Amino acid sequence: MSPADLHTFWQRTKEELQTTPVNALLTDAPEHSGREYVTSMVQMDSFRGTRLRAWYSVPTDPFLGGTLPAVLVVPGYAGDKPIPTHLAVSGFTVLTLYPRGQGESRQEWALEHSTKLTYYVTDKEQFYYRGGYMDCVRGLDFLASRPEVDTTRLGMWSRSQGGGLTLATAALDQRLRVAVAEEPFLCNYPVSITVTTAPYRELYDYVAAHPAERQAMLDTLAYFDPMHLAPWIQCPTLVNVGMKDTTCPAHTILPVFDRITAPKALHVYPDLTHAPCTDFNAHAMHWLRRYLGA
Repeated sequence: MSPADLHTFWQRTKEELQTTPVNALLTDAPEHSGREYVTSMVQMDSFRGTRLRAWYSVPTDPFLGGTLPAVLVVPGYAGDKPIPTHLAVSGFTVLTLYPRGQGESRQEWALEHSTKLTYYVTDKEQFYYRGGYMDCVRGLDFLASRPEVDTTRLGMWSRSQGGGLTLATAALDQRLRVAVAEEPFLCNYPVSITVTTAPYRELYDYVAAHPAERQAMLDTLAYFDPMHLAPWIQCPTLVNVGMKDTTCPAHTILPVFDRITAPKALHVYPDLTHAPCTDFNAHAMHWLRRYLGA
């Protein structure tokens, strides 16, 4: 059941984020640039002052109208992600953002204990993904501040943990015009806490070690579960599942997809494990071009 104060909680959280200025610092990164795009390292402030890092890639070709569509991308649970240079080559500005304690942002802040899934998992105010979700919103704040970006053409495409973050961001920030959630993680917690493969196993093991905290954990996770946030999504949303995916099993994803009321499409791959998919990549690029106009 959705928490009674779900909307109030997230409204309060977003308002708190906006009390911290972006304070973006861009540094040239020629080692991450190419002939078709120029990349900068970005440092910016996010929720409760945590500093983030990201790569910002801008196509070098002349473009009509003076502005470009932009795509926010974030990593899987391991925290690292290469710049998706194919998006920049295709005419999108790309922000490869590392939420707090992940990838490049580990140089700014790191978890002092536990894991992302279990960090203050019985306290919604301090749970890792409260800041993690706001870091994605902060990424959109950065993109919206850039003179070369068309703020009416913001999209997001990420996989696994990134797919879960995409669903959450689409629900919490209506600036997104299209969302592509590939094999999304962070979904349907009453079911996913029973999954015994990594990384969901972290929740399974937490319950085994702290059985008295099971309900408090579920109460916290309810605020972050796309099962409850999905009805807030307003932009066209593309999702896929692999029926042989044991990391993000279909039964954790499909009920979330069912609750999206915006225009949506689901691609089901009978033999896909938790892995990238060439066919889905083609559909995702089509959606970005269809709804962002690159």
